[in-house]
Amino acid sequence: MGQQLRRREPGIYGRAGGERGGAFDLRGVGIVGSFPRLRRRRTGEPQERAGRAAPSAALGTGAPVRKPGRRREGCGMNAEESPSMTGRAELALRDHFRDPGAEYRSSPFWAWNGRLDAVELVRQAEQMKEQGMGGFFMHSREGLETEYMGEEWMNCVREVVAAARKLGLRAWLYDEDRFPSGGAGGRVASMGDAYRAKAVTLEMRDAPPRSDDVGILAIFRARLREGTTLVSLERVSFGAAEQEQSKAMRKDRQQDARDGGATVWLALRSEVSAGSEWFNGEAPVDNLNPEAVSAFLSVTHEPYKRLIGQDFGSAVPGIFTDEPSIADFHCRYAEGRPWLPWTEDFGDRFLKERGYDLIERLPYLFLEGEKSAKTRHDYWRTISERFEDAYSRQIGEWCETNGLAFTGHYLIEHNLGISTRVTGAVMPHYRHQHVPGIDVLDEKTEEWLTVKQCTSVAHQYGRKHVLSETYGCCGWDFTFEGQKWIGDWQFAMGVTIRCQHLSLYSLNGCRKRDFPPVFGEASPWWKYNHVMENYFARLSAVLSDGAPIRDLLVIHPASTAWTMVGSDPHSYLQWEDPSLLAVNAYEAELVRTVKTLLGQHVDFDFGDETIMADDGEARDGKLFVKNAPYRAVLLPALRTALRSTFELLRKFADEGGLIIAIGGLPYLIDGEPSEDWLALERHAGFRHAEDVGKAISIIEGYGLRRVSLRSEYGLELPQLLYMFREHEEGYSLFVVNNDRTTGAEAEVRLSVRGDLEEWNPLTGEIVRKTSPAVTSSNGGMRFVERWGAAGSKLYWIRKAGELERLPSAGAAAEHRFTYRMAHEMTIATATLPVSCPFSRTMPNALPLDLCSFRMNGEPWSEPMQVWQAQRQVRNRLSMRDIHYNGQQQRFRWALNPHDRDGALVDWRFVFEQGDELSADLYIAVEHAERFRIVLDGDDVPVRAEGYFIDRDWLKTRLPHTGAGSHEIILSCLYRNADEMENVYILGDFAVDAKRRIVREPEELAVGDWTLQGYPHYPGNIVYHYRIDLSMALKEALGSKRSCHLVLGQMQGVCAEVRVNGHSSGVVAWEDADGLDIAHSVNGADGECRIDVEIAGSLRNLLGPFHQSGQHNPWMDWSFFERGDARDEPGYRLKPYGLMAQPSIHCS
Repeated sequence: MGQQLRRREPGIYGRAGGERGGAFDLRGVGIVGSFPRLRRRRTGEPQERAGRAAPSAALGTGAPVRKPGRRREGCGMNAEESPSMTGRAELALRDHFRDPGAEYRSSPFWAWNGRLDAVELVRQAEQMKEQGMGGFFMHSREGLETEYMGEEWMNCVREVVAAARKLGLRAWLYDEDRFPSGGAGGRVASMGDAYRAKAVTLEMRDAPPRSDDVGILAIFRARLREGTTLVSLERVSFGAAEQEQSKAMRKDRQQDARDGGATVWLALRSEVSAGSEWFNGEAPVDNLNPEAVSAFLSVTHEPYKRLIGQDFGSAVPGIFTDEPSIADFHCRYAEGRPWLPWTEDFGDRFLKERGYDLIERLPYLFLEGEKSAKTRHDYWRTISERFEDAYSRQIGEWCETNGLAFTGHYLIEHNLGISTRVTGAVMPHYRHQHVPGIDVLDEKTEEWLTVKQCTSVAHQYGRKHVLSETYGCCGWDFTFEGQKWIGDWQFAMGVTIRCQHLSLYSLNGCRKRDFPPVFGEASPWWKYNHVMENYFARLSAVLSDGAPIRDLLVIHPASTAWTMVGSDPHSYLQWEDPSLLAVNAYEAELVRTVKTLLGQHVDFDFGDETIMADDGEARDGKLFVKNAPYRAVLLPALRTALRSTFELLRKFADEGGLIIAIGGLPYLIDGEPSEDWLALERHAGFRHAEDVGKAISIIEGYGLRRVSLRSEYGLELPQLLYMFREHEEGYSLFVVNNDRTTGAEAEVRLSVRGDLEEWNPLTGEIVRKTSPAVTSSNGGMRFVERWGAAGSKLYWIRKAGELERLPSAGAAAEHRFTYRMAHEMTIATATLPVSCPFSRTMPNALPLDLCSFRMNGEPWSEPMQVWQAQRQVRNRLSMRDIHYNGQQQRFRWALNPHDRDGALVDWRFVFEQGDELSADLYIAVEHAERFRIVLDGDDVPVRAEGYFIDRDWLKTRLPHTGAGSHEIILSCLYRNADEMENVYILGDFAVDAKRRIVREPEELAVGDWTLQGYPHYPGNIVYHYRIDLSMALKEALGSKRSCHLVLGQMQGVCAEVRVNGHSSGVVAWEDADGLDIAHSVNGADGECRIDVEIAGSLRNLLGPFHQSGQHNPWMDWSFFERGDARDEPGYRLKPYGLMAQPSIHCS
């Protein structure tokens, strides 16, 4: 094993880290130098307000400011910054790795979603600290009953910030009531139509509109072929349209008869969106209007500044903006009219920027014609610039001036077509963020564009951190292995900070269905959360230091999408819009190119053309985008590029740079045909590639591959992904196996050489890898390694030489593939029994999700699901439906009197008991104090004896019950604010296959515990093994250096192993199985106690119960309350438990 550097931490892999002192160090927010003042459309230096340091000063640099001078190949470091031999930087990095501070730890979305209590909020913040989180985002969320931005809300913010200051947590602000950002919960739009979202709409008519028609921008008479292709187009004034209507129609009918076309009148209007429940009855906001964004700042950011401005840049590091857009899906315009984003002065802005009148060409945005590509290109380019200026630039500058880090993410970053519709182009916005951000929701690792777009800009602008809102919609059964799989993939792409979605203040009512899982004490695995926090914080400490090594720039095809995206005249912002489908087909090829490059281990950055126009430069044989140098440029089958891009590429070619075009060069410049591209083909550095495979061969031939991860047959393994970074005194390499089911073995070849160490982010251990595991070749180094399913490894290479060129692909590996995990090289010394005694960590539960109801003594209804019963009750009482998420916030209506409040409603539940039980049963009811409870005709005193899952789910003891059927009736005077949910029978019992409560088994066997009496049990189960240390086992232990307990097949969120009462660690995922228990077992004499605790989840308690089909990687509220053909009457449950006998392996 070589020398091991190990730091022991208390508990299981250490508890919550970050104990470096009080307030955390804000230099970690990631500003390099000052916030960029971009050259486009801005002149002059900014004036900083007195008394407030800009983030560049208040937040620190997070990395050395680059000095001018020659850069090392692919690393972004200057020659003047050659590594010091003192090793201070490496020692500091080791310290951060072993005990990472709050800067590197996650900050979840903390959903403030009920009637807020400052004391409870502080208690929950302390829980986050205890379980290793670094902070939180104070996020208004579905179900809020405290007025957003009201006095009570602001008091809670003040108290929580004070607590964060004391705890050393980061109390991040969130800028909106729910999402998307910009409207302040409808307050901005309520200021008038100038602040409400607008669109240019198209109406196709048989006759021209009347002269008094409102909002008309222009009228055209057009001849169409096949309904969408323009044959001719003529703009007509109001007067001419009315005078010439009859004559023109006769002529048009004659022409239509001759060539089969159709003549129509086109009315183009500017319309203001109608209101939406989601925005509390108001319209979405006009984010293209800088005055609307300024108003947003005045009603959101400025009040926070007055309240807690003294903590900006310290306890309050920054503010999150969530999914701002220019075409919100809640926008509502005249029915049947296709639309595109607009704002009041957009026509004037377009004329100034593009030099022609857009009004004359508006039909080309909706219909196909010879001017469609150019018009659409210029329209989207102008829209994109306007959105960037009005929103991100303005907010970024406000944050810069006031010492806050600007972070967040934009709407639908992952889909090129829809992303164009809602942002124009997303990448330019990231340069205004101090911590660029994305969201990656559901249980997949497929949003390649989302991550690379953002991390590319972060690299180019020297941002230390990239934040990801992640894990939302993964469901209650989401595991630590799932967290690792998704998180590792993102960290290999350049993410460094996780923002978990969500941590809920309350699970009452619909709140529990707000895109689970939940990161908080309601989840039974929460006591192990610090394991994940420490793991990712250690990764963040290393992967946010230094700079990535990337030689290739891929031109992002935003401008190609601009030429294609319109709005189908027969659609209404539909995903099936033909122009979007065409872009999606193009995007599919782009994603294949991206996946192939990364899978063949050619890392790259995207180059956004708008950014390159401002901060692109070709010199010394390299193309620079802001701070990042590239030695090669790839054009991924582009249709067009900006004139500025073409000129930059031509200069790069003149400098000797390598340019590769897949499928040929573009044929448009600025959306218009151009033959200028032909001149680029004559440069010596230009290469044409038929496909991405040929492009990779060219790249490799130029020595631009820095990392190779190849099989014993010499082939790159595409399931392995990496992040390779240069630091002041070394290099880091993070390798991820993106395959969740199968391990991988590869020879690792690096273009650098030096002393190699493996840094284990799970345990904090550092192990030096020595010969013969590591050899040098061609000036670089190579070694053989193995990764388990969804496994990953982090390496440190102490600098010993410059970057070297790797040998070409195809050469077989020179070393035998012999690495195995320790327990895989041995035969089991002992196997634990098939069954054993066990214990639960919480009461067993039987959810009652079916009920009958009656109102005011009427006959009982038929049994139905509880949510369906409540919907019928509320409909009869003329109360708004609450079975789904997505209405006005509750603080605006739920606590107000309703004229039907006080109706008597009874809810009847039935459960069956098969055995006489000695222990008492309990019932858990959300807000039990609101109900009268009757069991089998007798009143049950409602005396809370603790709570279940949530502190508002009160437990009430039930009178003794015997075998048979039992009826529970809950009665209440129903109010508008009430939320009726499932109830739960709790206690020490089992549940048989007929859903009857029966006696518990004495032992639990390996296999699914849902089939052994615990179908809905949400907690953890501890398997208690007792083994006799036989002479043979003692001899084996005495002669071996290690002894591993292998759990093998397991279904659970994670598992902990305790030997003789002492923890041996947590099996957080399959690749971490095989904990070494030698020390604990060797100290035992006679009998040895081995306890294995499998962590369960809320999946089988909260559902969805009746969802048909296989596991869905996306989970939202609708899966719980569908009641249609996609549901089935039976209960679909998730298996849990040890699925095979654990075994002991000695080696």
